[in-house]
Amino acid sequence: MTAVTKLREASRTAVSAGAGAMFAAVAAGRLPRWLRVTVVFSLVVLACAAGLLGYRYISRPAVLTVATGSVDGDVTRLMSLVATRMAATNAPVQLRIIDKGTALDTANAFAAGETDLAVVRGDIGDLSAARSVVIMTYAVVLIAVPPGSSIESAEGLKAKTVA
Repeated sequence: MTAVTKLREASRTAVSAGAGAMFAAVAAGRLPRWLRVTVVFSLVVLACAAGLLGYRYISRPAVLTVATGSVDGDVTRLMSLVATRMAATNAPVQLRIIDKGTALDTANAFAAGETDLAVVRGDIGDLSAARSVVIMTYAVVLIAVPPGSSIESAEGLKAKTVA
């Protein structure tokens, strides 16, 4: 044991002995009435303060970091709006948005454990440890045109009605 550890141990023992002696004196009624009232009032104030601090600790919102990244920045703007709305309604979960610039950097940040959540496509980067929270869409499109149609590519669909 070092000297500092021994000193800490001795101070804890002294404080415990002093508190024990104070409680024994209060219980036995050997202290003046004004001192007993002061001790009891101090203990009540200390218990209320501890309860208030505990309540504030329990009721504070959890903060999740969300990595976003896209070329046009739409994902970051959308997630910022969601985070702002959650903060305005005092939701128990708050979001902190981190813009990584590109989808690959977002996936790499999530894979490295820098963020709690990420908004990325499932086929980008190493997401072997990732779990899906929300799947926005599965988009599969099949366009069939009758034989002899003048449409030969997606560009040919401009200004046309597809039904």
